[in-house]
Amino acid sequence: MILLEGYKRIKNDMKKNDFEADLKNEILIISKKMGFKIVENQDLNKMLLDYLTVRTKIIEQKHRNVFVNPDFLIELKNHPKKKEIETIIKYAADGKGLNVFQSRRVFQTNFHDHLQQEWNIYHFHLSLMRDHKSIFVKQVNSLLFAYIDKFNIVFLGSETHKNGIFGDVKWIEVLHDHFPQLINVYRDNTITDLYPNLNSIDRQTVWNKGLTVGMTKIKGVVYHNPGIGQMTSGHSFKISKTANEILRWIYKLDEQIGNITPVNCEQIGILYEHAEFKIIMDKTLELIEKSTGLHLLEFPEVFEEE
Repeated sequence: MILLEGYKRIKNDMKKNDFEADLKNEILIISKKMGFKIVENQDLNKMLLDYLTVRTKIIEQKHRNVFVNPDFLIELKNHPKKKEIETIIKYAADGKGLNVFQSRRVFQTNFHDHLQQEWNIYHFHLSLMRDHKSIFVKQVNSLLFAYIDKFNIVFLGSETHKNGIFGDVKWIEVLHDHFPQLINVYRDNTITDLYPNLNSIDRQTVWNKGLTVGMTKIKGVVYHNPGIGQMTSGHSFKISKTANEILRWIYKLDEQIGNITPVNCEQIGILYEHAEFKIIMDKTLELIEKSTGLHLLEFPEVFEEE
């Protein structure tokens, strides 16, 4: 009985974990460091949606396999923006940051890049002059389009900023014709046709209204859109799914830690009576024990699967 009462007293003395507050604080710190603003007085789900919306538009600085549309290479010889295009391609080959060539709106939480959300295609402004009001280059009418995934970047071609250009299937046609190995995973051999048959302006209009088609037909072949698409709110399906998974994760950990015992703590090398847990965000989400700094779990790991 004495041991049981002692155990209860220690359990009651443990500091209350607040993983929601931890995650909100991490989001605010990182967003401020990166140069964009997240509204603080909103629920965690909305904060996550806003944060992830910006983060997915920001291109991670890393070395990727660099490819260039062979037809575009021919055009490049006499292209009026040859210097700018070659500079961006070299940035990619050297693993340098490409975000300065993006739109200034990339840091806006309410700006959804439909082309990126549907097809993983980003666009760059073809200028080498820095905009004096921001970290970006001057926003010009000439754009360079590129397909980007975790390991590859394909420079597809350039166009002027005109109506329908962001919904034009010609960008996917380049991948279909010259780099099918990069999108074969999205090919659906069981579907032979799509309805309605949208042109580029129709497609862009549908996207702007918060709708998604989900699939694209290219020269008789149907592909599931690599970026999956968007919700009616304008948020990416991927972003919404990730936000929900993160929320489930922290609530699961909170439940499991609420049932933790001295034996459990001993097994992971921490003192039960001093244990205090916290969520931190680095390249991923992690659960740590504060007094020791011990990294315990990384999203989406949990202590014990049911």
